[in-house]
Amino acid sequence: MNRKQRLNLSGNARRMWFFSAVAMLVCFAFGTDVSASESFPVYFRVGAGIAYSENTAFFDVDCHSVSPVPLFGCVTGNDGRPIGAYGDFKNSIVLDIGIGCRWNDWLRTEISVSDRPDFRFAGRSNFSQLDPSVPQLVCADVRSFSLMFAGAVRPLALFGHKKWFFNPFVKAGAGIARNKIDSMSYTFPDTETITPDGSHTGFAWSAGAGFSCDLRKNLELEVEYRHSDLGRISTDAGLMNIIDRSTGEIVNDSIVINGTKADLKTNEVLVSIVWFF
Repeated sequence: MNRKQRLNLSGNARRMWFFSAVAMLVCFAFGTDVSASESFPVYFRVGAGIAYSENTAFFDVDCHSVSPVPLFGCVTGNDGRPIGAYGDFKNSIVLDIGIGCRWNDWLRTEISVSDRPDFRFAGRSNFSQLDPSVPQLVCADVRSFSLMFAGAVRPLALFGHKKWFFNPFVKAGAGIARNKIDSMSYTFPDTETITPDGSHTGFAWSAGAGFSCDLRKNLELEVEYRHSDLGRISTDAGLMNIIDRSTGEIVNDSIVINGTKADLKTNEVLVSIVWFF
């Protein structure tokens, strides 16, 4: 494990401890029988979980571009698919904070922010110059930050049924996501190609379901599954560096390439503490 990976792990641990401490403070400081507003109680939610990314692929923003030139081009790779970098973003922790209002027994709305700091794209490219049996590994670090407005409906209350100990709900929302990717590394037998980093801000949405249970009069535990479409991840146009793997020397740093893009979609499991005040 290199120094950068150790620093990332320590940063993750600090973030997880911070959010755990916040949740514990909510439980102990506010977990008393304080009467919530009888009309439209406002609530605060803090949660953490895991995001699992779906398969994706990086392609040229414009494979027909002439200046700057595309990284891949509009041709078929050595495996019969269009040339690109195929893989996924592995897993990341999710840190989630929201504030909202419960309008009645069955409907609530909220604004939330979510941070997914530890995605790492891992995949393979399929440049036709190499035999399909030769590995063409691709990797890059990714972070996604989103702001969503969402609504949650409790079906039991909506249809007049008695509340269970576990109260199910469905939830959907929309907003924006800012996705940032570090420089991408393409590893070949003799060389390594480094392409520019980049960021993109655009439309995002999520939908899911879960259940909640009462801990105290004004405190709930919530478990949620959600699917999130966080939009595009893009690398910028810029200089591409080609490095000799045996010597570490730069072979070529004068080629300007156009950007690449990929979709970021995740499936997430989240556990939250919800405090009504």
